[in-house]
Amino acid sequence: MQANETQPSLRLSAGRLLSVIALVFCVPLGALFVSVATGAVGVFLGITSYALGARRLGMLAVVLCTAAMFVGLLVGQGVIPGDAFDRAVDGWFRNMPTERFTED
Repeated sequence: MQANETQPSLRLSAGRLLSVIALVFCVPLGALFVSVATGAVGVFLGITSYALGARRLGMLAVVLCTAAMFVGLLVGQGVIPGDAFDRAVDGWFRNMPTERFTED
């Protein structure tokens, strides 16, 4: 009987951990970068945590990651004022591998 009692708490703890990972990493990255991948990973982590038993945190992760994904796309397209991180560092790293071979 003791193994059955610890099983739901392990599932719930794993679900909460996945939700926290989605909320801490995927939401800010989804809002800063013009990429759907981080938002999709956050939504997947939220759905998985919801299925593992962390209902409120899982739903919060899904909603916030979806919203961050749309905010990142809108900022990147110029609909919302601001500058996406991708555009802000666009020219900084482009010539970095070949820059040392050029003679000025």
